[in-house]
Amino acid sequence: MSGTLETIRVLHVDDEPGLAEMVATFLEREDDRIEVRTEHDAEAGLRALTESEVDCVVSDYDMPGSDGIEFLRAVRGDHPELPFVLFTGKGSEEVASEAISAGVTDYLQKRSGTEQYALLANRIRNAVEATRAHELLAERTRRLETLIENLPGMIYRCRNEPRWPMETVEGETESLTGYASETLERNEVEWGEEVIHPDDRERAWQAVQEALETDGSFEVTYRIDTREGRTKWLWERGRAVHDDDGDLEAIEGFITDVTDRKERERRLERTTTRLEALFENSPDMIDVHDVEGTILDVNPRLCAETGYDESELVGMKVWELDRTLGSDEARDLWAGMDVDDRLELESEFERRDGSTFPVRVHIRRLDLHGRERFLVSSRNVAERKRRERKLQELRERTQRLNYTRTVEETTRLATEAADEIIGASLTGVHLLNEDGTRLELSAFAEGVPELFDELPGYERDAPPGSRAHLVWEAFRESEPVHLREASSSSRLTEETPAESVVLYPIGDRGVFIISSAEPNAFSETDVLLVEILANYLEAALDRVAREETLRTRERRLERLHDATRDLIRADSRQAIADRVIEAAEGILGFSVAVARIYDSEVGGLAPMATSDAVSDVVPDREVYTPESDSLNWAAYESGEVRVYDDIEDLSDALDQGTGLRSLMLLPMGKHGTLSIGEREPDAFDSTDEFLARILATAAETALDERERERELMRQNDRLTEFADVVSHDLRNPLTVAEGRLRLVEEECDSEHLDEVARAHDRMSDLIDDLLTLAREGEGVGELERTDLSDLLESCWAHVDRPSGVRLRVDVDRTVRADRTRLQQLFENLIRNAVEHGGGDVTVTVGELADGDGFYFEDDGVGIAPDVREDVFDPGYSNDENGTGFGLSIVEQVVEAHGWEIRIVDGTDGGARFEVTGVGFVE
Repeated sequence: MSGTLETIRVLHVDDEPGLAEMVATFLEREDDRIEVRTEHDAEAGLRALTESEVDCVVSDYDMPGSDGIEFLRAVRGDHPELPFVLFTGKGSEEVASEAISAGVTDYLQKRSGTEQYALLANRIRNAVEATRAHELLAERTRRLETLIENLPGMIYRCRNEPRWPMETVEGETESLTGYASETLERNEVEWGEEVIHPDDRERAWQAVQEALETDGSFEVTYRIDTREGRTKWLWERGRAVHDDDGDLEAIEGFITDVTDRKERERRLERTTTRLEALFENSPDMIDVHDVEGTILDVNPRLCAETGYDESELVGMKVWELDRTLGSDEARDLWAGMDVDDRLELESEFERRDGSTFPVRVHIRRLDLHGRERFLVSSRNVAERKRRERKLQELRERTQRLNYTRTVEETTRLATEAADEIIGASLTGVHLLNEDGTRLELSAFAEGVPELFDELPGYERDAPPGSRAHLVWEAFRESEPVHLREASSSSRLTEETPAESVVLYPIGDRGVFIISSAEPNAFSETDVLLVEILANYLEAALDRVAREETLRTRERRLERLHDATRDLIRADSRQAIADRVIEAAEGILGFSVAVARIYDSEVGGLAPMATSDAVSDVVPDREVYTPESDSLNWAAYESGEVRVYDDIEDLSDALDQGTGLRSLMLLPMGKHGTLSIGEREPDAFDSTDEFLARILATAAETALDERERERELMRQNDRLTEFADVVSHDLRNPLTVAEGRLRLVEEECDSEHLDEVARAHDRMSDLIDDLLTLAREGEGVGELERTDLSDLLESCWAHVDRPSGVRLRVDVDRTVRADRTRLQQLFENLIRNAVEHGGGDVTVTVGELADGDGFYFEDDGVGIAPDVREDVFDPGYSNDENGTGFGLSIVEQVVEAHGWEIRIVDGTDGGARFEVTGVGFVE
């Protein structure tokens, strides 16, 4: 049999296994809700109760260990309400009485035959149902008590009269109405006359009376005025209470505050209204379909886009409209979505006429009161696809603008892009001319010349209403203009072959004019593309201008570099001044240039060289002195470059009135100034100033060099005189002394004579080194190809050395050098190694690892790091027999060749000299 209750879990405890299994079988057969678990003694039964849920216990009485009564008492200790049936073969009033005392639910004696199992099953069922009913009633009672204690309102009993006189009031009366329960019970404030809102009293009374007459219960919602004067919405549910004769005795009910719910309902109603309006007027296509793909609702936009009527779309399957989804694919897609999941995908819809268009689809799964629905919002993205395609084409075209080199090439590529991508057949790029008076056509589409007698250009002072005025207005205001029907535009009165016109400023360079002979030819996407193209064009034109400026600057720099080298080679101050003016005029392009040199005899700046145009604008002037009110002298005295955009704006200056407006004054150190002028104001930009500074600095360097050369010539003259004195006045007496010493050695023998001879030798070495320093100076003679290996062998042969000293040459390179002076270098290094390394020193000469020069090292005692810079000083020596000039001569030879020398630790701990910057030749 089948019942309405849930599963009944029975624990059967009996010490006879065969009987226990049979009882379980028959019980489960009698009622398919019964599930039996069998145990064979009381202890096992108690364990089973702790391990699983049990709805009823069936137990034998006579069992080993604890009997059925003891088992019952143990069960009652933990489960006082659990049904317990004593099913025993030992029937006696004593056992029954004891069982009842212990709290048994039922008592049944075992008999023969299978009918007893039906009876047992019935007893079990009744016991369980009674227990469950009792538990349910207890739970309901508990919930009711809890509900009453926590009711967000009040319960009442009143008479059925229009004033609703109250008899009993309980609950949150004061928080609900502002009045205490006792006040309402005593009817000091009448519910129907003073609490219910006046506009709702009659309606509430009629609604209650009609409901009572119908079924005796009612629900009504109305407003009240609280004691504080607030208006609240209340919901009331009540029923009629009749006396024994069936007459209406009273009304009982419950009242709660639903003000918040009413507000939510009103908000929901407003929201629903807005949503319905959005659904009806949405720019997106919207439909709702079920899990089978059947369309249930559509909005007007979907009908308009697809060409179907609403009646045709409702009932249609989704895949009949969405051609990218098959029925199986769609169902699989929806099955993978949970409630509130969203999905976005690209698709394609088919119109009623068979044409298709791309869409972007948003799907959301909803649960509407237990019904699964899918809300689909779709948007026609054909225009977006077109825009993306055109943007991609434009992106590819504009990439080419990154590599243009001329203005003409740049504007031509832009017009071609507008013509081919946007379809603007009358496109042209107009750029501002140098005078700023006219926007001239730089590039145009193929169809432009066919429509104009002459290619259009636009004057600044064009009459209002003309095309030229409109173009200049867009350029000056830097605001784009879009005319959809030019011939009917109040802003354009002249006849024109262009109906659709877009004017887009190109920064401060000009205007991009996109035109078509057809009205309304350009969409908003086209205007966006024009904006992007104009921005790319502006950037490309800026880049081309910068690159052209850089190329011009580089060309001027290259020529200026050559000119500055000529300045260094000039042999006089006059030659330097002449070449400065030639460079300023011929290379830098300055029309007026004057080189003034300070004349110490007159104490002022005297013109030494001028450009050809100077005589036209600058008359002969006196030498500028400190007393002169001259901008030129002020710049010279301050040593600062000064640039004047317009000297006529100055309050008072000697340099005014010459016809020059722009003036740049550049000091050439202590030697003078370079003046550069132009007839126009603001003639110099940063590049002009940069290049002029280079020229002035080069002139200063050349003049310094000439001054140093004159000083060197004076020094050389003095050194020559010194060398002559050393050679004649010292060498001759030393020769006499050496001769007299030999005569003395022939006449007598003294240990002091050897010291005198060594002193003569040292004096001779000093004279030789001093003559070398004095006569050779810091210069070198003619440079020639010199093989280092051959030169070293020659030097080795000319230096006196002990027999144990060895030379190893590990370099096989050739240099351009003054062979005689390079020989001095190596011979002095060899002598230095022998003097400080001893009689068995090894000298090694090799090429540096980076190929930048050569090294000379020995394996002697080395040179301490703290004196490595001092050893090159003239006269420095830690050998009492040394002159102290050897390494000074080495450094002099190195520097004369433009090389560098440094001392480091040798490979074997000795001294290592590294000469760099040599530059080997093949």
